[in-house]
Amino acid sequence: MKGKLPLITIMGPTGVGKTNLVIALSSLVPSDIISVDSVQVYKKMDIGSGKPSKSTLRKFPHKLVNIIDPWETYSTALFCADSTKEINKSHKLERIPLLVGGTMLYFKSLLRGISKMPKSNSLIRKKITDEAKLKGWPSLHKNLAVLDPESASRIHPNDAQRIQRALEVYEISNKTMSLLQKENKTEEILSKYKVFQFAIKPESKEQLRENVKERFLKMLDDGLVKEVERLLSHREMDTEKVSMKSIGYRQAVEYLEGKISYEELIYKAINATRQLAKRQMTWLRSWQGLIWIPYELESSIRIIKSRTKI
Repeated sequence: MKGKLPLITIMGPTGVGKTNLVIALSSLVPSDIISVDSVQVYKKMDIGSGKPSKSTLRKFPHKLVNIIDPWETYSTALFCADSTKEINKSHKLERIPLLVGGTMLYFKSLLRGISKMPKSNSLIRKKITDEAKLKGWPSLHKNLAVLDPESASRIHPNDAQRIQRALEVYEISNKTMSLLQKENKTEEILSKYKVFQFAIKPESKEQLRENVKERFLKMLDDGLVKEVERLLSHREMDTEKVSMKSIGYRQAVEYLEGKISYEELIYKAINATRQLAKRQMTWLRSWQGLIWIPYELESSIRIIKSRTKI
């Protein structure tokens, strides 16, 4: 394969068959599957996240699946940093990165650039300013030097505006400004690839709605509620963790707390998943440079091979 290696993205709404397609592709060429899914990053959350089976993952490893505990927090910035590392590894081995998933914000941030820093928060800024009135900006600069030595070394002890902003960024994101600046540098590695963005088009709205329903009912049959019970039995876990706010898990928590019936669990989860699929399609319709491929597997593979020359 001459010139730049292709980097291939497989997008699409939930329940449309992205995993089957990427596994078929990975069988054809030396490649690495990189998951773009904000729930599959969590360990022990197998059923409700729709992860491939353990046997499938052994045969076709997915990067960025099962990388953190469900009581930890994952962010878009972390995804961009982690996925960039994986793409870089693929490049060194001359393998094709196959990015697959349905978390559109992750795709957008990686391919088009992440917001460099969190937006300003007036309450946090006031808190920092009030503290500076009591202790002075040089004192807050010393605090910054402990939290973020790299940023502090570039900021004068009396530079109130920059000290305030660096401390504000840390308060909002729980990450230093210097770390965020490093994490946001994805352009260099992506420039080494010819990027092809594909999305699977559902057969029809009706078929997608039915797929979503069948998929969730299977999750229940596979033991979703028991999975949530096991998760909540961990000392570090509680129902307020970000992972428990995911579709399916959130409704299962409400059921276990006695807030809704089993029938309401089914209805609310299926409806929420359908709404998610609708939002995903809205994102994709406005996506620039997207190549739509059909639901049928063999036709999709032919189109991808033809476009990318793999």
